[in-house]
Amino acid sequence: MIILARQQSETQKILESLIRRLPKAHTAYINYYEQLRRIQAGYAGEQRVDAEWLEMDYPHPHYFLHDLQTINRFGTTHQIDTIFLCPHFIVILEIKNITGYLELDEPFTQFTRTTANGNVEGMNDPFHQVRRHVKWMKEMLQVERLEIPVKYAVIFATKNAILSQSLRGQPVFHVSGLRYQVNAWLQQHHEAIVDEAELQRFANLLLTMHTPMKRQLSIPIQDIVKGVLCPGCSNGQRMSYHYKNWYCGWCGIVDNHAVLSALEDYRLLISQFLTNKSFCEFFAISSPNVAYRILQQLPLKAVGAKRHRRYWITE
Repeated sequence: MIILARQQSETQKILESLIRRLPKAHTAYINYYEQLRRIQAGYAGEQRVDAEWLEMDYPHPHYFLHDLQTINRFGTTHQIDTIFLCPHFIVILEIKNITGYLELDEPFTQFTRTTANGNVEGMNDPFHQVRRHVKWMKEMLQVERLEIPVKYAVIFATKNAILSQSLRGQPVFHVSGLRYQVNAWLQQHHEAIVDEAELQRFANLLLTMHTPMKRQLSIPIQDIVKGVLCPGCSNGQRMSYHYKNWYCGWCGIVDNHAVLSALEDYRLLISQFLTNKSFCEFFAISSPNVAYRILQQLPLKAVGAKRHRRYWITE
């Protein structure tokens, strides 16, 4: 049972909105684009591993928590890609979707990859990351007085990750090896250790600790393209509002759902609240009266009255 489903992160949504509205000539465009590309690649890799679980048999009951985000007793964060709980053991996975020739210098805890063009890049040690999560999980189990093995592994979601001999002996494999590793763990721990009630209680406890984190980005709001953007044009053409319709003067498309996309961009990039004035500024509406009529048609919750009225945007 999946009790915490994987979703796009708020950071990914923010970057996607920003890339839609930041001119490609902007000095920060490449930086934000690369950040988005890495996050999208990571999310795609996590989905690939999630799909592998669907084709496997495992004990009942069982629970999945994907992308659990929480804060430990020291005030630092944990972002765990996948937690699998069954009566026999708990599994923590660190998922990577990177390519290249991968090497680990264990004495220096240095993890590197050599790309296809020969460049050597230093990366965060994934084994340090996953072992840190394991330590936190064991502390949680100790507090709850549960004795159950905690297994862990680093799993690579692409066959283009070439694992070097330096990784031999480490808990690491490609996604295709997941089912074999889980079977090996089941053979090692063939007897159930906790009952269904205890397992469900602990899984629900972990769920209550989930605290989605929002990464703060230095967004150049003054530089982004304003207005309702045409979904049919790739160059960020601004749509016009005329006779209760949004239309693009460039390609001629009429799309009254495009304003909802712009509303989501505003929520992600500016604020969850807007006023008539901020609506005019961001949506490029010159008339406050026209803005008021549009606001009444949108799925917003109004707070306050007259000039003190604000509108709350739900996700």
